[in-house]
Amino acid sequence: MATVKPIKLLILEHDEDDLELLMYELKKGALDFEPQIVGTKTEFIKALNDCTPDVILSDYSLPGFDGISAFHLKQQICPDVPFIIVSGTIGEENAVELIKNGVTDYSIKDKLFTVIPKIKRAIKEANERREKMETEQNLRNSQRQLAEAQRISKLGSWELSENGTMISCSDELYRILDLDPDSGLSFEIFMQFVHPDDRPVILKAREKTMAAGTTEVVQFRITSQAGIEKCIEARGSQRREASGVSFIGTCQDITEKVKAEQQLAEYSAQIARERLESQRKLVRASIEGQERERAEIGRELHDNINQILAVTKAYVEASLHEKDLQEELAERSIKNLQLAINEIRKISKSLVPPVMDKNGLVDSVQDLIENIRVVNPFAINFLYEKEQLRNITAQQQLALYRIVQEQFNNIIKHAQAHTVNIELFEKNNFIDLWIQDDGKGFDPKERRKGVGLSNILSRIELFDGKLEVISSKGQGCTLKVHVPKMSKEVA
Repeated sequence: MATVKPIKLLILEHDEDDLELLMYELKKGALDFEPQIVGTKTEFIKALNDCTPDVILSDYSLPGFDGISAFHLKQQICPDVPFIIVSGTIGEENAVELIKNGVTDYSIKDKLFTVIPKIKRAIKEANERREKMETEQNLRNSQRQLAEAQRISKLGSWELSENGTMISCSDELYRILDLDPDSGLSFEIFMQFVHPDDRPVILKAREKTMAAGTTEVVQFRITSQAGIEKCIEARGSQRREASGVSFIGTCQDITEKVKAEQQLAEYSAQIARERLESQRKLVRASIEGQERERAEIGRELHDNINQILAVTKAYVEASLHEKDLQEELAERSIKNLQLAINEIRKISKSLVPPVMDKNGLVDSVQDLIENIRVVNPFAINFLYEKEQLRNITAQQQLALYRIVQEQFNNIIKHAQAHTVNIELFEKNNFIDLWIQDDGKGFDPKERRKGVGLSNILSRIELFDGKLEVISSKGQGCTLKVHVPKMSKEVA
C-alpha cells in the first residue's frame, strides 16, 4: 500500500500573529503537512528553487513585497503549483480579478476555516490537471511512435465510411501516394492511383469485406502522384458500431521487398543455369578426356605394341620354315613378347587409379615421378607435407593425383622443360598444389580451351576449388591449384 506523503506548504507571511493563527487553523483541521515559512522576497525565491512545494499560501501585503509579485515569480519558476492568497486587506473585487489572472484561490484571514478545503481542492485540481497533461503527452507520444513505426515500415492506415468517404488516414498513406496531406482522399480517388489491371482485385476484396467482414491480403500496383510505380500489400476489415458501418485497414509499400524477391529469383535462375552449364562442361570434359585416352591407347597399340606383335608373328612364322634359326627366332619372339607385356603394363598403370587408401597421395605422386624420370631427361623436385595430407578423402586424393598426371603429360608433350618443381601442402583447411616448369611457356588465353587444362579445371570445380595459370612465352608455366580440404571424417 502506497504511503501518502505530507503536503509541502510554502507559506509567505511576515506577521507572526497572523502566522500563528494560520498554523493553528491548519493543525486544527488535522491537515498532514510540512510547512516552510518565508517572509521576504529573497527567501521566497530561494524556497521555490530549492524544493517545489505542493501549495503556496501567500499574504497579500508584505513590506517591500506583495502577493501579486510573489505570484508572478511563482509563475516563472513553477507555474503548475497552486497559489492561494490569504489576506485580511484584499477586497472582493481584487480577489476576483486575481483569480481571473491565474491565482488559484483566496481566503480572508478572519475566515481561516476556509483555508483547508481550498488547499485540498487546489491539490485535487492540480493533480487532475497533471494527470490530464500526462495522458495527453502519452497520447502524443503514442501517436508520434505510431507515425514513426508506420514511416519505418512504410505502412499507412485508413478508415472509410460505407459510401467510400475517408474518415481518417495516416500521414504515411499520403507519403505512399506522394500526396499532400491536405489533399482530399476517398476510395474513388485512391482507385485512380491503382494500376488498371489490378483494380478488379481491389473491388473483389472490397465486396468480400462488405459481405464477410474481413478480407485476405491483396497485392496490387499503384502509380503515385510523382509517377512512381509501387507495389502495395493491403489488409482490411469491417467495423460495426452504433454510429454505423465503416471499413478499416492498412496499405504497405512492399516495392523493395518485391524487387528483392525478383532479384533473388533471377539470381537463383542464373545459378541454376550456371550449375547446368558447369555440369555440361564437366560431362564434355569427361568425354573429351575419355576420347583422348582412347586415342592415345589406340596409337600406343597401333604404333608400338602392334608393331612388336607383328614382328613376333613374323619370327614365329619364319621359325616354321627355317629349322636352323628356330632357337634364335624363339628367343627373339620371347623377348618381344616380354617387351609387349611391359608396354601393356605401362599403359594399364597410367589408366588404373592408384589405391589412395593404401599408398596415399604423396606416395602415389612419388611413384609417378619415378616412372617419368626413367624416360624423361628433366629434373623433378617434389616438396610436400605428408602428415597433413594423409587424412584427405580418397576421391580428393585421386583428383589431385590426376591433376599432377595431366600436367606432367602437358609438360612432356609441349614444354621442353629442364626442371619441374612440385609443391603440395595444406594450410588453413585448404590444399595448395603448385606445379612449375622452366619450359617454353605459352599464352594462357590461347591455351585456356585446351583439353589438358579443361580436364584439370573440371576436377578442381568438383571440389569448389580455384585454378590459376601463370605463363608467358619463353618464361615457363606455373599451375596453382587451391581447393578446400575434404577430410575423411567429414566425408
